[in-house]
Amino acid sequence: VRLFGTATAATPAASDSIEAHNEIFYQAVKKAQGGAGTLTSADLKEYDRMATELENVEGCSFEEELCDKEIQDRMDVAEILRLKIELHLRLDYLKNANLFADDVKKEHDAEERKRFKAELIANRDKSSSDSGLSLW
Repeated sequence: VRLFGTATAATPAASDSIEAHNEIFYQAVKKAQGGAGTLTSADLKEYDRMATELENVEGCSFEEELCDKEIQDRMDVAEILRLKIELHLRLDYLKNANLFADDVKKEHDAEERKRFKAELIANRDKSSSDSGLSLW
């Protein structure tokens, strides 16, 4: 898709193309700036679609004098969207399938249980030796 005065076969007029792309640009920037909240598979597909659209735009939409900078910044937004997809997929793997993470959690939980049991025994021994009173 080429902007600034050249209509493409897919769009009847450049102004329609610019308006359509402005909405895509706005949504893409908004999602790229957003936090790393939970993403659904539909969100991932949307991020991929937006990144592809940003990558496929030819020319400039806003800064004709700084066209190279606009193109680079647009590619940066597309890359951020792709990185968010990758981060989500990697975190999902870490949470659900990473053996190292699973082993670390099991070892940590076992150590926590040992410490808790030792504290219970120490507290029980301390309370029975500190007082002459007994509930039993």
